[in-house]
Order: sequence, then C-alpha cells, then structure tokens
Amino acid sequence: MFLEQRIYTAHPGKLPGWLKAYNEIGGPASSRTLTPLIGMFTVEFGQINRVLFLRGFDDIDDREAGMGRREADPEWQRFLAETRPLNALMAQEAKLLKTVPFSPLQKVGQPFERKIEGTTMFVDHRTYDFHPGKAQAWIDAYRDLGKPVQDRLVGQLLFFAVTEAGPINQAVFAWAYSSLGDRDRRRTAMAADPGWAEFLKATGPLGALKQQTNLLLKPVPWSPMR
Repeated sequence: MFLEQRIYTAHPGKLPGWLKAYNEIGGPASSRTLTPLIGMFTVEFGQINRVLFLRGFDDIDDREAGMGRREADPEWQRFLAETRPLNALMAQEAKLLKTVPFSPLQKVGQPFERKIEGTTMFVDHRTYDFHPGKAQAWIDAYRDLGKPVQDRLVGQLLFFAVTEAGPINQAVFAWAYSSLGDRDRRRTAMAADPGWAEFLKATGPLGALKQQTNLLLKPVPWSPMR
C-alpha cells in the first residue's frame, strides 16, 4: 500500500481557519474524488502550527486520475477560493511512503480499530533516517526483536512504512497512546525490558541509524484515526 503523507505549516494563528474550511469543504471533496482520509493530526510538540495527514492508494496510478477528478470538482475549487484569502500556509511537504508487511495498515478503506484505552489519543510519529544500504537489516531486526517487545509494552502501532519518494533511506511509523503520561510509563517499561536490550544489542553494531526525529500529534475531531 502507498501512503501519501502531507505536512502543512501555517502562519501563527491561521491554522484553525484553514482546518475549518478543510473539514467542511476540502476534506469531503478530496475523499470523494481521491480516496478516504486515513488520519489527520495537529502537532502538539515539535514544530507547531502544523497539520499532518495521510491518504492511501492501493495502486499509485489511481492517485493521478483522482487528482484530475478533484481539480474538476466544484467543491474543491470552492475550498481553494475560500482559503486563498486566509493566506494561512507558509510551507507544504509531501512524502510518498510504502507500508512494510508487518504494518497494521495495508489497504485503502481498512477500518480503524482503536485498541488503546480511554477516549483521547496522542500519536508518537517517528522518522528514522538510515545510512544508505543499512535500513533493511535494522527493519528486519526491529520486526523480529524490537516490535514484539513494543507490541507487549507500548501503545498501538498505527502504521510502519518506508519512503518511496522524498528523502529516501527512511522509515516512518507512528504509535498511539491514551495520554502523554501513558506514553511515558509505557516507554519507561520498554527501556527496562530485557527483550529491548537484546534488540539494541543486535542493532547497535549495524551502525544503521543516522538520525531520529519525532513529533507528538493529536488527531483532529474528524480524523478516522482517533
């Protein structure tokens, strides 16, 4: 499955107006002409005044046809006309990802099943940059050693993907928690687990990781993942 991840950065104070228009006009037009929205989140910690959203394609060629349909859609044009005067966005980033076989998210239209407790959600969105040629060995070790520990002790894995276009040699993945305190408690337990130490021991000699960054996100009220 292909994932299109977009991160839009807004001028301070202008994101709420753009989000309102997207919720009421742009989002429905996109889901009608492209594919259904998978998740949409605002940044709580990291570079703020940003929104991150995901849309999936089982066949990436479907995206091109859908973009044409959306461009011709009157409601999409109305969304563009109503948001243009807001001058809300200062930057836009698009990244094409491909899910790995152990990712919970695998196909368009797959319903989201919430597995964490409570009604609130915080998402730990992680981007790992690898030295060329070393990503797959780390991902294999994560699948076999690291992920079983996290499945047992951490939150809910939402997706795990690698970059197809954009900065390559990257893994992008996200875990959901019921609160920031829940995240802290669970990750503390993970760090103390012997299985996690085994994973770190196996991956350390690989010298695979170049950089790790994360964002802490909150879903918008209309996000299917929430």
